[in-house]
Amino acid sequence: MITRRVPLRRSAPLQRGLPPERRVAVRPKRFQPRRGPDRCPDYLAWIRTLGCAVCSRVGGGATVIEAAHTNVLGPRGLGQKTSDFSAIPLCSGHHRENLDSYHLLGEKAFSHTHGIDLQELVLRLQSRFWQRDLAASRAVHPVEVG
Repeated sequence: MITRRVPLRRSAPLQRGLPPERRVAVRPKRFQPRRGPDRCPDYLAWIRTLGCAVCSRVGGGATVIEAAHTNVLGPRGLGQKTSDFSAIPLCSGHHRENLDSYHLLGEKAFSHTHGIDLQELVLRLQSRFWQRDLAASRAVHPVEVG
């Protein structure tokens, strides 16, 4: 055990009372919306209700369906995921655990190994989501023809 010969002490005593006024200005709130990829938790939740794009397993019990972000809609920024609208449903095995998983093989090898056109799949999923969303909004607000 290492011991100190001189006890630690503060260079200045603690102030009592109110804290001192702030010397650095507070950054103003953003007037522009945040930049970066589109985020949509509803879309990701819907993706997780679908079956795996490779083995068609449905979530529940021991199978967990995950929303795997792909790069088919365009490049991502450093340290960023791509848009949520580029996600596809994969079971945990095909997403990250198996030897033929998306993360181990990489995007090109994964699509070649499993014979999946990722861009077509992503566009079909987006179309299904928006059609479902449109049908749900029509059910809530029916359009009157007159």
